Amino acid sequence: MTKLTFNMRFFICLTVIFPVIDFLNGFFLSTGIPIPIGILYRTFFLFFLVGSILVKKLPKEIFILITVLFLLGNILLFLFQSILYQNSLSMIKADVAVYMKYFLWLLIPFYLCQRKDEITAEVYPQIFIIISLFFTIGLLVPYFLGVGNQTYDASDAGYKGYFFANNDTSFAFIISITFTGWQLLQRLKGRWDKKVLFLLFLYSGNLLSLLLVGTKTGILYGGLITFILAILLLFRVSFTTIRKKIGLWIVCICVVPWGLIRGMPFVVEMVSGTYNRIVYFYYLYDGNLLRLLTSSRSDFLQGSWHYFTTAPHPFFTLLFGSGFEYRIVNYGRLGLIEMDLFDAFFSLGLLGILLLLVPLGYFSWLAVQKKIRSIYSIAFFIAIVYSFFAGHVLFSALSSMLLGLICGGIILKREKEDF
Repeated sequence: MTKLTFNMRFFICLTVIFPVIDFLNGFFLSTGIPIPIGILYRTFFLFFLVGSILVKKLPKEIFILITVLFLLGNILLFLFQSILYQNSLSMIKADVAVYMKYFLWLLIPFYLCQRKDEITAEVYPQIFIIISLFFTIGLLVPYFLGVGNQTYDASDAGYKGYFFANNDTSFAFIISITFTGWQLLQRLKGRWDKKVLFLLFLYSGNLLSLLLVGTKTGILYGGLITFILAILLLFRVSFTTIRKKIGLWIVCICVVPWGLIRGMPFVVEMVSGTYNRIVYFYYLYDGNLLRLLTSSRSDFLQGSWHYFTTAPHPFFTLLFGSGFEYRIVNYGRLGLIEMDLFDAFFSLGLLGILLLLVPLGYFSWLAVQKKIRSIYSIAFFIAIVYSFFAGHVLFSALSSMLLGLICGGIILKREKEDF
């Protein structure tokens, strides 16, 4: 077994604590304590990744070249935009903060690509389980203590505790339940022990958390993945003994209906705020399902396109974009559509979207390869779909880190077929 180096141990420790950091960051923001713990943590983590990368020899492979071109290209775009638009120092600082988040999802697999021999197939998946555990504890403990914040301001819909961003939190639990469900499925195939019970409780906690957060996507995904998991366990999975198969059928026939009957009022209570909110906006939008399903993002897209095409420097804007903070300052609410690919296009232009699509295409190609297909492939495509429709993945520190870890898993799977 490969022995973990100190650098890799430090990376794992820095990685798994980020749900705790985001919890504390949200707690400080909610209570008005001016401690930018999230910014400090991400800045330190970014410098750790860059420093670790620079002190180690770069592998000669296409992924390294793609990442270097992505980083350098985006830095040049940032410089061009700052000069042309004569951005103020505050706007430059805001753009730097966005780029720091944006670079995380490629720097993490870059780091792991260099140090692929320093981590094992047993250790890496456990990173996601620990992250899942921290997120679940961070949401459920405040909920049962009766503290924290609702998901939507001025509404009783949903609950996000001290995690600050709604879509980021929903995405975190979507990825968490995906990996927890996968680990539970693998464990149930083998010997049933305390780890199976732990994963079962963790999965239940993930599902409960998705219901509590109360986003449309999170609730639907939680129900869908639970249904898929049940079908796989009942009809597709081979167990070591027939008694295990019979036991699962008994649970499904007897226990599950009882649990649904007793637990349904609690579930209805949790999602009733979200349901009422959906009904309210349905009538507000005169039954326009597109506006409802996209949470008005379709309207924001039209408005942003108008600003983009009528910018003072149309040719430059088309090629190099408007910049992140420039859009917020000059477009107002239309400066953030919350659909990542469109936000990337309007902020970074044709060159910027090309720089983005190349690594996304590379990982998409890897993810569908027969020898590489795994839970990381599934999670990657889930992240991309979520990024397109709900946003808050590529340009959010929390979600960008999760995407980076997923891409890191794909890279490690490429290097080690048994990973």
